[in-house]
This record gives sequence, C-alpha cells and structure tokens, in this order.
Amino acid sequence: MKKDDRLLVPLMFCWFFITICSYAMLRPIRSMLVLYSYGPQMLPWMYMGTGLAAGAAAWIFSKFAGLPRGRLIGGTLLFFILNLFLWWWIAGKAQAARAAGTAVLSWTTPAFFIWTDVFSIMAVTVFWMYAADVFRPEAAKAAFGVISAAVPAGGALGSWLTQSLVRTVGPVHIVLIAAGIYLTALLLFFLLEKRAGDRDSGSGEHGIGRGLKPPGLDPSRLLEAARWIASSRLLLFLTLLVGFERMVPDFSDYIFQSTARASFAAPEDYAVFFAGFEKWCNLAALLLSLFLTAPILRRAGVRAALAGLPATVLGLGSAFLLWPGLPAVVLMKGVEVVQRHSVFKAGKEVVYAATERDVIYRIKGYIEMFVYRFARGLAGLLILLITAAGGGPRAIAAAAIPLAAAWVWAAWSLGAEYRRLEEVAR
Repeated sequence: MKKDDRLLVPLMFCWFFITICSYAMLRPIRSMLVLYSYGPQMLPWMYMGTGLAAGAAAWIFSKFAGLPRGRLIGGTLLFFILNLFLWWWIAGKAQAARAAGTAVLSWTTPAFFIWTDVFSIMAVTVFWMYAADVFRPEAAKAAFGVISAAVPAGGALGSWLTQSLVRTVGPVHIVLIAAGIYLTALLLFFLLEKRAGDRDSGSGEHGIGRGLKPPGLDPSRLLEAARWIASSRLLLFLTLLVGFERMVPDFSDYIFQSTARASFAAPEDYAVFFAGFEKWCNLAALLLSLFLTAPILRRAGVRAALAGLPATVLGLGSAFLLWPGLPAVVLMKGVEVVQRHSVFKAGKEVVYAATERDVIYRIKGYIEMFVYRFARGLAGLLILLITAAGGGPRAIAAAAIPLAAAWVWAAWSLGAEYRRLEEVAR
C-alpha cells in the first residue's frame, strides 16, 4: 500500500467505526420496541416497510448524485445527524405519551424501526462510495480489510454501551448518545476531504469497469440505470448478489429474533442478550477483518471472499433443520454476521472500487439502497406468507435453503466475471 493510502486508512477507519457504533447502539433498542410492543409477527411488515422507504431514499439520493463529492456526502451526513437528534426528541414525547396512557404517538415505534434501517444502509453505502472513489482496486484489496474491521470494532463498542447503559439511562437517551457519537463522523469526513479532496480512484481510466456504460444513457433515471445493469454481466451479477445478501439473512434474522423473544420475558433482558450477542460477533469479525481478510482477497481472490458466506449459510441453515433451538440459532446467525461484516463486505467493495464514478455514486446507490431493501421487503412478504400458513422457524429455514443456493451461484459468477475483466484490464 502506498504512503498516501496508508495515511487515509486510519481516518476512514474512524469514520466507519463511529457510523457502526451509533447504529449498533440503536439496533437493540429498535428491535426491543417492536418485539415487545407488537411481537415477532410485526417483523415481516417492518421488512416490507424498510424496502419501500429505502427505495424512496435511493431515488431521492440519485437526484443529488451529480453534486460535488464534498457537498453530496457532507450534506447526507448532516441530514442524518439532525434526524438522530429529532428522533431522540420524538422518542421522549412518545415515552411521555405512553406514561400518560395515550396512543397518539404509537406510530413512532414502527417508524423508528424503518428509519433506523434506512439510516444504516444509507450511512454505510455513502461511506463505501467515498472509499471506492479514493482507492484504486489493488490498494483497495489491502486497505478494505483493515477498514472493514471498523464494523466489528464499532459494533462491539456500540453493543457494549447499550448493554451497559440501557437499564440506567433508558432507551430514549441511548438515542441521544448515539446522535452525539455520530456527530463526529462529519468532522472526520471534512478532515478526509482536506487530505483526499483532489483524489479519485481513477477507475474510469484504469479500472475493469471502464466502458461499462452504454452510450447516451442517463443513470440518474431509474429505468436507464436498470438498462445499464442489465447490459453488464458484472453489474447484473452484483445486483443478484446484493439481493440475495439481504433476503437470506432476513430469514435467519427472523428465526433468531423470534426464538430469542420466546426465551426472555423481560424486554431489558432481551436487549442485554441481543447486545451481548452482537458484541461477541463483532469481536470475532474484528479478528477476521484484521488478520485474514486482506490475505484472502490477495491470495484466494474476490470469488472466494464472496462465495464463502453464502456457502456457510447454506450449510448451517441445513443443519438447523435437524437441530433447532436457541443454541443452533445463535451459531447460525453468529457465523453469518461475522463473515458478512468482514471478508464478504470487503470483497464486494473491491468490485465497486474497480468501476467508474457513475457506478460508484449512482448505480451503487440503486443497488445498495433500492435493490437491497426491495429484497428485504420481498423477504418480509415471503416470511409473512409462511407464518400465515402456520409455518414456524423450521419452515422458514427450509424456504431459505434454495435462496442460499442461488446466493452461492451469484457470488461465484460475480467473482468469475470480476476475475475475467481483471485479466483483460492487465
């Protein structure tokens, strides 16, 4: 890695660390509120709601994607910071309304769940847009493993803070603390722009994505962006990968959350368990990101990094059908979380780093926000149909098996296409 790249990595790590830490603090709270207000049967509706909301967010973001990078990303960060403080104020009002025995603000619980999901995907997508823009593909293979370590590190700290503070300060003030932490992400972004403001990945000139865009196409329009994706094997396989990346983990997430909800009577006990589970998952992912992700990307390649996660999910999901229960669910979900936030994520972002600016700032937004959350909505609908027919966790796991197999195929095909284009570009 060049010296200039090494100087950027610590700042980018800190920005990503703060983003994940803030979200990790909010995640147990939003799950606790929905599960103990409405029960697990509400989760499929939440998945579908986030699909619609994220689709709208992706469309709005695409309208501003032509702005200079500093204004685009800085404005997005500021918008989310203001929203976090607004949600803290709304949560306080909702708590007071519940104490008074009124339901006037009962809408805030599902709305907060949906907003938190949109915040997480947009904040992460915007970060990786920036990373893909300032690192060339070869530098990305070395840097993205270290940067990805911010996910488990930030997740572990955020989970620990919630686990330690939720009983003393209450869920409402956890939102305020998360907002204060995320405020520093904007400051870090401005520091990065001072150092890297005149850099981009150069991938339009040197990357494997050069020439992917059909002539005369306007990627700011959804239908034309879809035409671009359909015309490129790389983008098509990437879109399929992202769709399955969201659908299959939602099946395991429903199994995990419904099983855990049945195991804990008190909401605070569930929040502590959930935060503790994520803390240990994040510590394991931290070690994997720091010590194994970069070697896997350099030696085994992008294809192995992408296909390893769905293959593992396929195996553990099949095993759950034979040995259901909370320990099996914890193992299945834990291994999935660890791999997804380390090797898999870094491998996927290396693919984006090899493309051109319009892919990074426009097509990536559609794929990672619209397709990603549309897939979540579809997963929610399928889960709703299964549960409405009387199916339990094992039926949902059985339905996830063919989807996981298709995910393996999409990951392997994307890795093969990336390798082919990489060889052509040499």
